[in-house]
Amino acid sequence: MQRDWIGCAADNFHKGRHGIEPRAIVIHIIVGSLESAGLTFHDPRSAVSAHYGVGKSGRVHQFVEETDTAFHAGTVVEATWRLIDPNLNPNLYTIGIEHEGQPQEIWPDEQYGASAALVREVAGRWKIALDRDHIIMHREIRASKTCPGSVDMDRLIREAACAPVPAVNGNGRRRAVIKVNVRRGRPATSAAIARTVQLGSEIETAGFTAAGEPVNGNPCWYETPAHDYVWAGATDRPNPAQG
Repeated sequence: MQRDWIGCAADNFHKGRHGIEPRAIVIHIIVGSLESAGLTFHDPRSAVSAHYGVGKSGRVHQFVEETDTAFHAGTVVEATWRLIDPNLNPNLYTIGIEHEGQPQEIWPDEQYGASAALVREVAGRWKIALDRDHIIMHREIRASKTCPGSVDMDRLIREAACAPVPAVNGNGRRRAVIKVNVRRGRPATSAAIARTVQLGSEIETAGFTAAGEPVNGNPCWYETPAHDYVWAGATDRPNPAQG
């Protein structure tokens, strides 16, 4: 997914997560513009941050690495989230996504689409389920907030479940080391078979994603120029990120 790295003040996040992996995604509203969020997160006096921000036009800004702890979920106040851990700061086990706009505003389609694609990508990377127990509103952790306002969470999760997984890098040719099915439109074994590639045959690739369905523990899939997908583990380069 195309995004701009913005960063934030060093005092507004913690490096690492004390060995804890993210297990939920928290949806926020900026109550302002994408640029105003960046200014706030760069101000060390604010003591707040989030991992991502999504603009109304579909722009995505990243402020904090997913492996680091952003200060986004805040103090637990009368939490209604079923999976809240009373013994841990929720910042340690969640990823925060801010959204441009005001709480009462309806999100444009471009914002829903970009946010859904981002949610799907993040969820795939950390094996987070795309459901209402794992994709939650900020106010479900902190009831004193109205955040994120009028967002349609069911729509966001539904679109995330259907969103195409973005592919990056990985263009070139790969050789099949086993007979492999090329899947139509989605990096998953449940997708329809577009064609079958025989052992030893070359496959032209235009990109790859590390957020596909894991097969034998490997979630990497190559995307073809026709926007179909082949599992990277069936090729002579099973981990595209390693070059």
